[in-house]
Amino acid sequence: MHWRVVLFVFTRQDNFMFRSQSYSKMLFGWCVLISYNLMAMPHQHASEQHQHAKPQASAVAQQGALAALSPQATTLYTCSMHPHFRSENPNDRCPICGMSLIPVEQDDDPLPEGDDAVIRLSPRANALLQPELTPVLRQKASASLSLVGRLAADQSRLKTISAWTSGRIEQLYLATTAVDVREGDPMVEIFNPELIVIQQELLQAKQLSAGRGAGLPAASTLDAARRRLRLLGVPAAQIEQILQRETLQDTVTISAPVSGRVMERMVNSGAYVSTGQPLFTVLGLETLWLELEVFEHQLGDIRPGQTLQVTLLALPGETLEAKVQLIEPEVDSYRRTARLRAVLPNRDGRLKPGMLANATLSTEQTEALLIPVSAVLVTGERALVYVKLDDERPTYAGREVTLGRRLGDHYELLAGLNEHELVVSKGAFRLDSELQIRGLPSMMSPGGGADPHAGHRHAVASDKKDQTSVIKPVTDKAPQVDFRLTDTEHQSLLAAYQQLYLALTEDNLSEWQAGTARFQQLVAQINWPANFPRIVVALQHGRDEIDDVTSLADARAQFYQHNLGLLRLAELGVIAPGWYRAFCPMARNGDGAAWLQPQQNILNPYFGAMMLRCGEVEQQFASGETHEH
Repeated sequence: MHWRVVLFVFTRQDNFMFRSQSYSKMLFGWCVLISYNLMAMPHQHASEQHQHAKPQASAVAQQGALAALSPQATTLYTCSMHPHFRSENPNDRCPICGMSLIPVEQDDDPLPEGDDAVIRLSPRANALLQPELTPVLRQKASASLSLVGRLAADQSRLKTISAWTSGRIEQLYLATTAVDVREGDPMVEIFNPELIVIQQELLQAKQLSAGRGAGLPAASTLDAARRRLRLLGVPAAQIEQILQRETLQDTVTISAPVSGRVMERMVNSGAYVSTGQPLFTVLGLETLWLELEVFEHQLGDIRPGQTLQVTLLALPGETLEAKVQLIEPEVDSYRRTARLRAVLPNRDGRLKPGMLANATLSTEQTEALLIPVSAVLVTGERALVYVKLDDERPTYAGREVTLGRRLGDHYELLAGLNEHELVVSKGAFRLDSELQIRGLPSMMSPGGGADPHAGHRHAVASDKKDQTSVIKPVTDKAPQVDFRLTDTEHQSLLAAYQQLYLALTEDNLSEWQAGTARFQQLVAQINWPANFPRIVVALQHGRDEIDDVTSLADARAQFYQHNLGLLRLAELGVIAPGWYRAFCPMARNGDGAAWLQPQQNILNPYFGAMMLRCGEVEQQFASGETHEH
């Protein structure tokens, strides 16, 4: 430290004398000046250091340097995107993405032993987190299974109507299918000459049995005629009409034996049928089947006779009840489900086969050790919960647990916790995120630490040797074209591009405007072929708006469009032999963007100094002749 004292010496060419009063005043003035100078020197020294500091020095680093002077000093710094990286120097940058470091608060109190995934919060942090705690209790609960299926025809109510006698179809009462019939409705009339003969025998037997001296033979003949007519399909009521009216009928009417819907018609009017030939199929719709699929792990909770609560899209707001009738004994090897059948009443006929249905089944209550579903973080086969420890400060530990069935809003706990322990039922994911940021064991990182490239879906090599191993050079030269730039055009175009590219890496808007103006001028002077319309449009994007660009965000948006054309030209072998295609997935609000660069080391034009090294080199374009000499 340099001490500078300003001394004022009063001299005169002629002789002078110091009077006592004047001497006292001068001595007091010197003391004031020296004191003022000493007080101003620290501020002046800090100002000089600030003038020589680099423009990229971050405010976070300055804040960390000031915090180091306080009693509760922050000694470690980390990257918010890569929390596994730690440094004691606040001026360091992340070697992966180049971002400034942020301070990590150090906790001097030792954490409880025996738990790796432990986090201790300050009272303020705990108040902001607002974790809800729920005790682990043993109590009764029931599961609610949600099933999906569709309505189907009750196959036990499917009837086939056949011809009782041979003959010709005289009349069809049902010309189409899919119509509803009631029990006893006429469906078809069949003409059979044999009917007339049997009816004549019936009437003769009636006359004989009514005459004097009629005995047992006449009565037996009458009964035999009745039976023969019944075998031909003549109803008993029709036989009585024949006896009363004593008129002959040459057709027999076949009526519907049940109420239902005609599903199929197998004959036409005028056709000849034989005895027993199927004529119609009728489906009774008083009940329907509800066919559901049940997952393999749910089969233990379902038994025949249980009641299902059923809702349908066709009947909004209504809940119906169905009884479980059958659980098929075989599980589908591909879907891992078994088919369940329930019977659903349909007395009013509003339900139709094929309707979609949702069913809910409440299982029997069982007593078990329960934890809330919201407390469990599940990743594959692992299940993690956070338990509050008995400590003076809010302290939480992660525990792996073994879960059983889900019972409503709770899981059945098989192992991992004891009764009456307090688990975090709300806020567990935020606790886990904090553990991951601190590099401690968490849900996604059981072994601790953090993914070196978490937040960036790419790697940035630390040296040229590592980076070379991941570069994919272009060897096939893609689809080549006959178009070539002259040597002057080629060099000038790349030089202008390199100027605007480097300007964005340095966050220099005015330099970008100058380079882009030169770039657009060169693009306009080149005689592009007619089959390059999209490339030319991309290269000339925003050429009349360069001076209107007032932000780096707008400049980078134009840079993205220009690179769409430049990268395509490089793929076609027109420009930039040996140059590199680089990519950053975080650019353009996470959509990602690629760019052309001459060097192998990453210089990110989309983030500039903020994340200069963010990105990766995807490929190197083939070297060769791309222009005319």
